[in-house]
Amino acid sequence: MKPVHEFLLKALLIFFIFTSAEAAYGGTRYKDIVFSSAKVTRDIQFGSNLNIDGTNAALFLDLYEPANDTLKLRPLVICIHGGSLVSGSRGDMSYFCTDFAERGYVAATIDYRLGIESPKGVRTILEALLRGVQDTRAAVRFFRSKASEYGIDTSQIYLEGSSAGSMVAVHYAYWNESEIPSDIDQAKWGDIEGTSGNPGYSSAIDGIVNYCGAIVNPAWIDAGEVPVADFHGLLDTVVPADSGVSGDFGIKLFGGVAISRIATQLGIYNQGSFFPLMGHGGNEDSLRVFSSDFIYSLMTISSSQPQDFTSMALSAESLKIFRYDSYSFLVTALDKSGNRIILPQSMIRYSCDSRIGTIEPSGVFSPSDTPDSGYVYAKFNNTTDSCYVKTYDFKYFILRPKVTVTDTLRTLHLTLDTYDADSVKHYLAITMFRFTSTDPSVGTIDSTGEFTAKKNGTTYIIASLNGYSDTCIVRVENAAGIVSFDPFENLAGWTFDGLNLNSLSVTLVTDQKSEGNACFRIDYSFTYDPSKSTYMVYLNKDLLVYGIPDSIYLDVKSDGRRHRLYYRFSDADSGFFRALGKKYLNDSLAFDDINAPMTGLSPFPGTSQMVYPLTLRKIEIQLAGDNIQGKTTSGTIYVDNLRLKYPGNVTAVEERRASQSHFELEQNYPNPFNPTTAIGYRISAVSHVTLKVYDVLGRQVATLVNENESPGYHYVTFNAANLSSGVYFYRILSEPVSGGAGEYHDTKKLLLLK
Repeated sequence: MKPVHEFLLKALLIFFIFTSAEAAYGGTRYKDIVFSSAKVTRDIQFGSNLNIDGTNAALFLDLYEPANDTLKLRPLVICIHGGSLVSGSRGDMSYFCTDFAERGYVAATIDYRLGIESPKGVRTILEALLRGVQDTRAAVRFFRSKASEYGIDTSQIYLEGSSAGSMVAVHYAYWNESEIPSDIDQAKWGDIEGTSGNPGYSSAIDGIVNYCGAIVNPAWIDAGEVPVADFHGLLDTVVPADSGVSGDFGIKLFGGVAISRIATQLGIYNQGSFFPLMGHGGNEDSLRVFSSDFIYSLMTISSSQPQDFTSMALSAESLKIFRYDSYSFLVTALDKSGNRIILPQSMIRYSCDSRIGTIEPSGVFSPSDTPDSGYVYAKFNNTTDSCYVKTYDFKYFILRPKVTVTDTLRTLHLTLDTYDADSVKHYLAITMFRFTSTDPSVGTIDSTGEFTAKKNGTTYIIASLNGYSDTCIVRVENAAGIVSFDPFENLAGWTFDGLNLNSLSVTLVTDQKSEGNACFRIDYSFTYDPSKSTYMVYLNKDLLVYGIPDSIYLDVKSDGRRHRLYYRFSDADSGFFRALGKKYLNDSLAFDDINAPMTGLSPFPGTSQMVYPLTLRKIEIQLAGDNIQGKTTSGTIYVDNLRLKYPGNVTAVEERRASQSHFELEQNYPNPFNPTTAIGYRISAVSHVTLKVYDVLGRQVATLVNENESPGYHYVTFNAANLSSGVYFYRILSEPVSGGAGEYHDTKKLLLLK
């Protein structure tokens, strides 16, 4: 807390500023528009730094001041433009800067380095945000170094962002150096202060306005950090208002609603304005008023005196709080001028009913282990206020991913989603849970949810907490070198279609081939129309990918045109991803092997982090023509020998080959069970598979599988809710569809206990 004499001096100063502005312009400076125009100085360089392409970026700002202003000490608002961290310019924020200047502020709109390195994901997006934070900190330091020249009160510096610019502002406010994830390349990009310019000055700020922005990890928001105003539309799918996968960035974000809720819980001064019918952006006239009112309230709060109050109140009248959360109470009061102030915690005496939890002198309330209800009390002098508190527990949690694949070259990180009785999600520290691997010889898991594989095989991971548990399946699949994926020796299981084609024919031929006895021949025809963007051939088949390959190869003999090759995959979480061939399909003399990397696959919109195993859904060929309107292009393409390439020199390669060369039926898990259990099995060729369950008298009680299936690992869930306790048997029969390995059958026992 600042000494009383500092409060008095600042109060007198702000009173003088406000009253003089009202006299001159007929309004309240900083809250109302009191100047008729803004003075703009453009292209002021404040720093420079390294771009993602290796070039050096000069960083500029545009400065907006109240026209003909004589005041020498004014608050500063720095505005940060949006554009998904890859586009936009400082000119996009000129209207906001003009509005602030006409209210009496100094305002600036700044450059920051744009671009997200490939592959786009959490790490590279955070690195882009780090660069934005570094450049904004350089701008704050610049203004502190030029405070006397530009008439800036360095104790009143605020940030306002729009969309991605707000994400920069939010991470500026709440991201500390110790919180930067270890996989961020700080050796390349530097620490959170960066080296963009103006060393030796503080980069502290006094508040932020978040307009449709978000934070990547809400745990980075800590008590005592800067105030925030959140302005967000509840229909926003680009940057979700609460929490969800961003339609722009493809990763999970926590928007204005979530930030406001967390700030309230932590005792951070905040204001929120949320619009049920607004999407990403909009209501900018309301935003300007909202922003200026918020910053004005911060200045008046800081200048008010704790003893000059007319009423006091706890920050909540009633509170429903999750058992594992905490809540930081504040006590606010109205001063004699009607301004709401925050009373220092040292002046408050807190207490609470012992059955609901404990409360610290700082106002932090922690629930007890047993859900209950009661009151929290706050006393200041002879005045007391209370808050009714109801604590509650979680109902269930889900361990994710439910089924996944890894190898011995990497660690796998499991996550947990925890829900209460109203199906509201909560975020518990993963270290609170106890993890168990049912087969430690296959892999082990530590207290942070990191799974480390040891050898090929399947294990079940069990997470438990306070009598609740959930299970997921982890398969370890190692491979090395190049492995055949589909030899293109027959058309079984393949279907074919196209986009914007006149005709398409795919046949099996033996006169052309790169390996084996046959290949696919693709005959196509299309007529160029400039209104149609692409002409595509699709080869469709669901092929489960074994393990984690780094590349996929296809042999192609073309008609000499510059066609392009793509692969479409789905993952275990129903997301879709695309791989691109590294060269054109333009060799007409011989089969050319076309490599498409499978590391850093491009996600489709709405898809987030990839979860193995992958399934190949289709091979896509983008056809090239002469781009002459009305001209018809036809040709022939041969494709053969689809295969996968795995990293070399991994363990248990022989074990993998053995597991691919024979069928396998796994023991169900859990066993005993009630009422559901998982049954896994592997087949090595396209086969018709039946999986049935029988009672001890040999009577069939369930059919779990009865269809053709592709080679690889499969699993099915058996729900025995309608059966009585006892011993049952499950039997698999696999019959090859077109030659290959012979019939396979096996039977295992399971035990249902209710």
